[in-house]
Amino acid sequence: MNPITAIIRTTPTYITASTTPSGNSVEAARSTAASSRVSIGQSPSSADIDTYNAKGTLGSGQVRYVWEQDGIDKLSMLMYSAIQSSSTAARFQGLGAALLEQLAATGGQRISQSGLAVNNGAATEPMLLALQQARLREFATDSVTFTLNTASGATVSLGLFNSASGLAVDAEVLGGSLTANELKGLSMMAGTFQTALNGLTQEPPSLRLGSLVKLDPTLFTGLQFKAQLQTAGGAQQTFALEMDEHTRSLELQAPSGNVKLNFDTQGGTLLGSEVQRQAAVSNYLNQFDAAQKRGNGDEQLMTLFKDAFRQLNSVDDTTPRPTNHHTLLNKTSRLLLSGMADFTASVTQPERRSNPMRKNEVDSFDYNVSQTTTLKGGAANLSLQQDQRSELKASWHESLNPWVELRLGLDSESQDYRYHEVHDQASSSTRMAFVNNVMIEATATQQASQQERVRTYQQAELQTDVTTSAANDQSRDLLEILENLLAQDRQARRLGVASSLEQQIQSLRGLWLLQPIPALIDD
Repeated sequence: MNPITAIIRTTPTYITASTTPSGNSVEAARSTAASSRVSIGQSPSSADIDTYNAKGTLGSGQVRYVWEQDGIDKLSMLMYSAIQSSSTAARFQGLGAALLEQLAATGGQRISQSGLAVNNGAATEPMLLALQQARLREFATDSVTFTLNTASGATVSLGLFNSASGLAVDAEVLGGSLTANELKGLSMMAGTFQTALNGLTQEPPSLRLGSLVKLDPTLFTGLQFKAQLQTAGGAQQTFALEMDEHTRSLELQAPSGNVKLNFDTQGGTLLGSEVQRQAAVSNYLNQFDAAQKRGNGDEQLMTLFKDAFRQLNSVDDTTPRPTNHHTLLNKTSRLLLSGMADFTASVTQPERRSNPMRKNEVDSFDYNVSQTTTLKGGAANLSLQQDQRSELKASWHESLNPWVELRLGLDSESQDYRYHEVHDQASSSTRMAFVNNVMIEATATQQASQQERVRTYQQAELQTDVTTSAANDQSRDLLEILENLLAQDRQARRLGVASSLEQQIQSLRGLWLLQPIPALIDD
């Protein structure tokens, strides 16, 4: 049986900018009532044919869709099919790309389309329809907005909205018009935008930002990508990505926890070579894995955190360097730096009190990591300091028998477990100073401490309470080491031999970069 959905289309265009979520729904309805008419598309002659409801399932009553525009364009046809799907992922499948492509193909002309679910026999009075179409956008269960700031000064704005009431999309260009190259760039971005949208709507979510975070500065100077989505379990998930020429941030709030990152390139001044940055990113990714395992963190949430960190750092591989990139910091003054943009990043799981007998025992995971760089003076007389820090606080319950699932209750028989509490801290600081372009200082310090307390209970009785800790710190004067390496590099260049300075420095970075494990801080 092939269910057929009756389609009601309203023509001509009567949803204006005031009907978007930021507008006034009632006024929009009033302003459009006089100019609207309703035409009913072809529907089956038999009233007994089943139809799909707004979530795409067969309902007991007949359901039809009122369409805002009477169109057979690719976007509308895709919406006619997508609206019969039951999941958010299926409803948004291909929709973001189609919306961007159509906006580019029409030269940036405004697009507004929606399919509103109504019961068979319901009134289709124009003012009421306009009000409902506006509310569909304003109170959507799932909403995605995407804004691009163009180099020419115009702003591209997109919106996708989904709920049990139907499906809606909007797109427009504000504050000017797009150049031919910007329209081409917009069209080329469609596939990447859809891939990112698909990642967010899948269960569990994934981050697949791709070239979306690598804007061509000659076309686009910034973006804002926000999503509010309902998971299959009914929980809310939010996502926000914002980028401009100097900063970028990402925040994801999911049922399993929160991921948050902020980067500041200081205009690109801090960025080193691609090899240097990739080595620093790899070092951090390994530390993130170690923190997740040590703190018994959620593996999927840490995967999202790692993907966000890696993808936002990949921006620097293609970003043009500022004009002062090589005058403020030269090759020598970059030697002790990570080569990455400064950042703060965190991954946090919601606290749970899983033991009803001891409410003071909290299951938690909170990990923070950051880099801050301070520059003083000019190129010839420069001092710089780069500080890196990390902190892990975590606690969890563990069954005494790895083959038996832990189910804590109010009875003593359920109280066989270990309760772990972990608190780790690490920091590193490097400092360099130059007078008349001569390096006079190069120092590094590393510090790390780890502490874990484990309490063991049997039949609700405390059996052991053990705390283990380790700490180490090291301060180094690196001036002589760096001077020797630079002298060897100058000699090699005079002899026409390929420089090996970067490889040699890379092999020594363990002496000054962040190291969270005390035993690995060498004496």
